[in-house]
Amino acid sequence: MMRVRQSRFRRLGGLAVVALALLGAPLSARAQDEEKLFREPGIIFMDERKAYIEWIAGSLIGLVCLLVAFKNPRRSHLD
Repeated sequence: MMRVRQSRFRRLGGLAVVALALLGAPLSARAQDEEKLFREPGIIFMDERKAYIEWIAGSLIGLVCLLVAFKNPRRSHLD
């Protein structure tokens, strides 16, 4: 009896996951369409630039944080 109930819950869970995935697909497609920036005619905007400088700075900050986190805790200042 318990195995039948567990298999029923598994099937219902699988169906729920599939249903949610199918319902979420149209919403994500609609969100991608809304991401386009609105450009009002007659106004000059700055050109969009790549964000590689921010990625380099963020990577360096992350690397420094990891180096500090994994430093030798037994080192002394009497070297």
